[in-house]
Amino acid sequence: DTKSRKKSSAFFDVAYNSTIISNKAKSRKGSPEVDITPAMTAKAPSAKSRSAQSRDIVAASMTYDTLVPTASPFGPPIAVPTMLPTEGSIIPDSVNNAMDRSGGDQLTPSPTNEKVKFRRGDLKNNVRRLGIKVSRGMGVRVVATANKRVKLANGLRSSLPFHGMPDGAAVFPLSDGGYVYVSNSEMDSGRGGVYAVYFNKRGDVVDYKMLLSNTTRNCAGGTTPFNTWVSCEEFARGQCWQVDPEGRRSSEMTVLGGEGGNYEAVACDDRNPLQPIFYVTEDFKFGALRKFTPVEGLASWDTLNGPGTTEYLVFLDDKTFTWSLCDDVARTSQSIYFPNVEGIDFKDGVLYFVSKKKLMLYALDLDNNTYTTSPTNGGLLGSGEFKNSPDQLIRNEGDFLYFTEDGGKTPGVYAVDSSGQRFAIFEAYGKQYFGDETTGLAFSPDGTKMYACFQDCGCEVSGEGDCGCMLEFERLDGRSFDGETLNLRF
Repeated sequence: DTKSRKKSSAFFDVAYNSTIISNKAKSRKGSPEVDITPAMTAKAPSAKSRSAQSRDIVAASMTYDTLVPTASPFGPPIAVPTMLPTEGSIIPDSVNNAMDRSGGDQLTPSPTNEKVKFRRGDLKNNVRRLGIKVSRGMGVRVVATANKRVKLANGLRSSLPFHGMPDGAAVFPLSDGGYVYVSNSEMDSGRGGVYAVYFNKRGDVVDYKMLLSNTTRNCAGGTTPFNTWVSCEEFARGQCWQVDPEGRRSSEMTVLGGEGGNYEAVACDDRNPLQPIFYVTEDFKFGALRKFTPVEGLASWDTLNGPGTTEYLVFLDDKTFTWSLCDDVARTSQSIYFPNVEGIDFKDGVLYFVSKKKLMLYALDLDNNTYTTSPTNGGLLGSGEFKNSPDQLIRNEGDFLYFTEDGGKTPGVYAVDSSGQRFAIFEAYGKQYFGDETTGLAFSPDGTKMYACFQDCGCEVSGEGDCGCMLEFERLDGRSFDGETLNLRF
């Protein structure tokens, strides 16, 4: 059962108000339209200390190894390409020593004390050893590489290797001032799951552990108002799992998935704190975008396991929509108007989602049952290009909508502001990324650090346990990614 990489589209031409193919062909195992039955068992993670430790460096990181360590469940050492990134430390070539903070404990510089250095869309920083370009005033480091144990701030390594094929992700603040990056694994045949990288309040990596196992093709998902992660399985009988980011309770299957489907992502309309409404996309031509309205009450973990009403999106014409209790009608509607829905997001009464087949961004006014569409092709302000599929949609608490890219020769992360201006935040150009996809986009709670993954990241065969790496990006001036930039014309 194979699924070739054939996603192609371009970028958002809309005001946001309303890839390695080497010399050999590459395919991904586990088509979402093939009926696979995994052993769906949520396992409670083991407890582990997350004591505060300092890191050696906050800058870019990359070294080159030829063997991946042996670690269950991935088997014996595997020879890998010399361009496979691992944890280490380098400085971006054109940044010089701007991010060298190797002198011990270093707090993130105060935004009020640093001159603005960041210029989104100006890909002047060429990080040659990683084969990527980042916007001016940015630094980058490799946090983790698939099938290698994660380097911790105390100099030790995690007990588990970093998971293969990292996909959708989110960041959650912790009570001790730190935060956790929760990440899906899109491995097939019951090898998927959810994992977590824990950071202290300084942004040092202090722990890594498993939160959910024995699931299949955990693609994207979404957060809830009660600080849990919903992980979506993308295969014929996939389900949506609720995960505790701190691992204090076992993950559970929710009511969102119903009888199963090729689920992609989740968004939540939380304007009514007593009755948050959840929306789930399905990456399938004859899928159905569903809406779950729970019974009104104190929203909590149990909300996603309790009673409520499930309805399905139906477009009536090119301007209006409704919600139907009949999923057959909805599936016909999706196949015509918005097949294969990917990322989804909600803000200020508007629900946004993307169809990778129609190459279209949809903006639904939930209060008036009207919608608008915008083609996803268009240019970027500054340098960079976007010619392939927009995938995950993420916001950093500001006016920018950030999204990842699937396929092509320059997968990266991009942003569109409220006026419709579009920018590249970073792009890959190295041959090892041809046909790869950027995934796992998320921001630290203060918005100053951005996390993203490459799902293959130089592995020999797409879909295997040694595929993937996690990067951390940071503005050198310590400001939020949505904050002020250099006021220069392109």
